[in-house]
Amino acid sequence: MIKLCIIASLFASTWAEPRFVEPPIRMDFYPPAETRSLTRSDVKTAWIDMPIDHFDPQNGDTYRMRYMYNEEFFGGDGKPVFILVGGEWDIVPGWLQAGNMYLMAQENKGHQIYTEHRYYGESLPYQNFTTENLRFLNVDQALADLAYFIKEVKQIPRFANSKVILYGGSYAANMVLWFKQRYPHLVVGGVASSAPIKGQVDFTGYLEVVHRAFLSEGGNSCIATIRDGITLTVAALQTALGRQNLEKAYRLCNPLKYDSPFDMGYFSGLISWSFSTSVQQARPGTLTAICNNFANNVYGMTPMEQIGGYIAATRNLGAGDCWNMDYESYVERYRTQNTNSRAWYYQTCTEYGYYQTAPSVGTVFDDLTWLSVPFYVDVCKQAFDQKFDETFVYDAVERVNLVFGGLTPDVNNTINIHGEVDPWHALGVHDRDLKDGSPTITVPRASHCFDMQSWRATDTIRMTNAQQFARRMVAQWLSN
Repeated sequence: MIKLCIIASLFASTWAEPRFVEPPIRMDFYPPAETRSLTRSDVKTAWIDMPIDHFDPQNGDTYRMRYMYNEEFFGGDGKPVFILVGGEWDIVPGWLQAGNMYLMAQENKGHQIYTEHRYYGESLPYQNFTTENLRFLNVDQALADLAYFIKEVKQIPRFANSKVILYGGSYAANMVLWFKQRYPHLVVGGVASSAPIKGQVDFTGYLEVVHRAFLSEGGNSCIATIRDGITLTVAALQTALGRQNLEKAYRLCNPLKYDSPFDMGYFSGLISWSFSTSVQQARPGTLTAICNNFANNVYGMTPMEQIGGYIAATRNLGAGDCWNMDYESYVERYRTQNTNSRAWYYQTCTEYGYYQTAPSVGTVFDDLTWLSVPFYVDVCKQAFDQKFDETFVYDAVERVNLVFGGLTPDVNNTINIHGEVDPWHALGVHDRDLKDGSPTITVPRASHCFDMQSWRATDTIRMTNAQQFARRMVAQWLSN
């Protein structure tokens, strides 16, 4: 019987599929759910030759930038153009078939366009993402892409007198605000959804909001369960038996390198990034459902098993799969793959930081001290260049804040929308208007980019009101 158990264990190890996790500093921008079953599409794909370097007239190199468009509601010459600004993801047709901008276009007989950000999706200045080739990946060039694109659109006779409205979410919401600041003559107004416009390297506020979100939606008992699970996980590191129980509870492929702060940082990320993802994607009721599962021991019996089971369930870990918590393998994925994730991590190293580090203010995540600035910045050094050290990253982030104004952008005709349970609102302006005529709307129980989606039955009145307010204000801009 003992031999059979050993054989079964070996087979389980052989056939297990290792899974990796990434920090939620980058998002995939999934379209409204109802668009996934559409069989008819009014969306077309096109390309434009775009300068690789807008700021060097001696560089004539170009790349092909992809965009999509939908003329379904276009009312003819001079009617408005709505541009959905792409961010660190692949553009997809669904965003031109449903959602709040779609309704804006319908109500104002507008033409819809979705632009793809350089170095993401299929809009690739270079096929190989070497550090040298990534030097043209920055928001200054991306904003210039958008300006160049609008100038070309306005040369088409039917759009010559059209007013242009921008809409963007997350990083693309930053771009909406910054574009309105840098190129105010090209657009009438913009809607910025969940814009984290302040770059910050040591971003402890992210996990502080995640803690408050679970507290507000699940109460003290939910927070107590999460705290116990994480506290006991950290305590288990101290003994050989504890480590065995930990590896089983979290379904790890191999024992952790317990003496490596970066491997422990990656394991800490498995925990915190899972809770972060749940909050960032939350709709009213979803966090409460998770807390109810904790209360009913759905994820496991002991507090540590509860955390491990929650991670497996919410991240859809297959029955035979396991988590690969090897830090070197994690870094290697950023080092060698020409992906959206590599491109965005480069931007965090050279422009924004956004590193979700462990707080020290009494949250459930305080004990995960391996989630540090050195942990995140080491990826910058290993994946791109050793010169991308902490001093470099801090200086790069300070430059962006200086150029664009941090939390005090000088913009007119913008709508700045946030959700209170969205962790990113901690880096946005959420407690005051940006300016007269540029209101801020912050909505309780709402999370990241909630207003861009279509209406759902779980939406609160405040969420719906925010969407309607944005549409009314845009219509007012267009009527002036």
